[in-house]
Amino acid sequence: MTIKNTLTLRNFLILFCIAILVLIGMKGIDINRKMTWVKEAERYYQENDLLQAEEWYQKAAGNNAIHYKEDLIAKRLKELTPITLMKQSLDRLAQRVKETGSSQDFTGFLQVYGELQNAKKEYMGNGGRFADYYPKISASYGLSDDITHYFQAFKVMFERQLEDQLNRGATDEASSKWNLLAIPDAFYGGEKEKTKHLTAKFKEFDERLMSKLAGNGQFSEFLNLSETLLSQYQARDWKAPWVKNKTEELARIILSKDARGDQIANYALHAKTYEAYAKSAGIKSNLLKDIDRQIRKWIASAQRKAKNNDYEGAIAIYQALSVYMDTSDEVKKTKLAWTAHDPLRLLQQADPTKNFYHVSGGGDRFGGSAYAIGSDDRNTLYFAKMNADESVQMAFTQEFPSNIPIRGISIEKSLSTKTVPVILVEGESATRKALYAAYEVRDGSMSQLFYFAADGYTVQSDQSLLVTNPESVDGEGSQSQDAIYTYQGGRYQFSSFMRDYADISVEDLLAHSNEKVRFTSLIVYGGEGEALAQMGNSYVKLHGNYNFFAGMNATVIGRFSQFEDVYPGGDPSAELVTVPIFEVEMME
Repeated sequence: MTIKNTLTLRNFLILFCIAILVLIGMKGIDINRKMTWVKEAERYYQENDLLQAEEWYQKAAGNNAIHYKEDLIAKRLKELTPITLMKQSLDRLAQRVKETGSSQDFTGFLQVYGELQNAKKEYMGNGGRFADYYPKISASYGLSDDITHYFQAFKVMFERQLEDQLNRGATDEASSKWNLLAIPDAFYGGEKEKTKHLTAKFKEFDERLMSKLAGNGQFSEFLNLSETLLSQYQARDWKAPWVKNKTEELARIILSKDARGDQIANYALHAKTYEAYAKSAGIKSNLLKDIDRQIRKWIASAQRKAKNNDYEGAIAIYQALSVYMDTSDEVKKTKLAWTAHDPLRLLQQADPTKNFYHVSGGGDRFGGSAYAIGSDDRNTLYFAKMNADESVQMAFTQEFPSNIPIRGISIEKSLSTKTVPVILVEGESATRKALYAAYEVRDGSMSQLFYFAADGYTVQSDQSLLVTNPESVDGEGSQSQDAIYTYQGGRYQFSSFMRDYADISVEDLLAHSNEKVRFTSLIVYGGEGEALAQMGNSYVKLHGNYNFFAGMNATVIGRFSQFEDVYPGGDPSAELVTVPIFEVEMME
């Protein structure tokens, strides 16, 4: 063995011995420590400082350098288990407080806070031997300070988020508000202070956000937000009267602006939206009465316009209000009134390509809601009728001569019925006062009823026509130029001249003094210019420029106005008889 090897082995043995001595020394130190820790633990235990006692017993239990009073340590630790559990529980919760707080996990933080409250109730609620140690253990972890710090930080963060939300005009992010509400009362200084602080904060935020939406013209969005807020606050049993008040205030401003600017359609839309909001939210609002009053004001205005024949203006109002209410009936009635007042509209609706003249019309006649008559530049006659479904039915005829100027076109009321109109055309005539033509409208077509030139005509009670001095009718043998036209074969035709006398029985002559009459009587005593004719049991004297022959039945026309005493047959020996004198104007 070399000197070098000898030295190396020796050095190793020296080092080994030193290590052994160090270990023995450390072992001795740990043994001494354990004995000291048990002694300290017992001292604290005897002094009833159980928190310190548990800590020293735990240290002693963890020292395995010597088996020293293990039974005592175990007994004491078992007795102090509640303190051990408190420390373990609060230690875990303290770590989670820092983790959730520093990571801004508010939900997790609230959960930890809730667990802390439950732990506090568990350990302090029973008022047991160890209840007084919970606050000391909690304070040792700094839990109260940490929780206060993080809740304050969360408050600042959520209020900043509200401001950011307001700047962005976002209405669908309410978590920040309700997170602020979820922070316990104690961190606001109590329930009263919390309510005061959050009420002011929420009111400012809600009103500014609603004002921003309303100011941007987002009326529906603003009302939707209001309804959402009302629901959210109600669900949280939080009184928020400003929501309803501000909503009504802003809606009133917008509606008033619409009304002042006569923006009827905008007002109607906003009013309808607000009413739907009020109904859905279940609130009462004085603004609803104002809306009703304003709507009725515009309805009255439309009615006045229609009455003053401003139908277009009335229809414009009704149509603008249609968003708020069903005005279809009012629009329909006004259009009908307009058409009745201006029947040219109906003709143009039927045929917009033509120019119409002599136009007239009315409403609710001849089976239609409105009708119109007129002619075009070729003297084609038209009759248009609006049906119940607002369709237009048109009839026309080209029978009236195109070269005869038309003076006027009208409805012949005396010949028309409820469903069948008769159109009368009055044209120029070179020989008479006018040319008259009438056309019956039936089943969508027009047929001529009469056509004559005359000085006039009237419709008699039996629906015949009394025509004054008609052209192309021979009136010779009649002192009257009035002719009778009767309905024959689908049209009116000349029937006879108008009689200016009445047919009577000769026995009734005395009842018709000074009246022109016609009767037939047997001539008893004839003669030239004079005769006696039989009148019941007496006679009537006929006087006229005629030859009267005895035994003939004479039909005479004339009148009587006086009496005369005569001898029948001219025999003076006969009895004198008083008889009426009949002046014969005509004998048939």
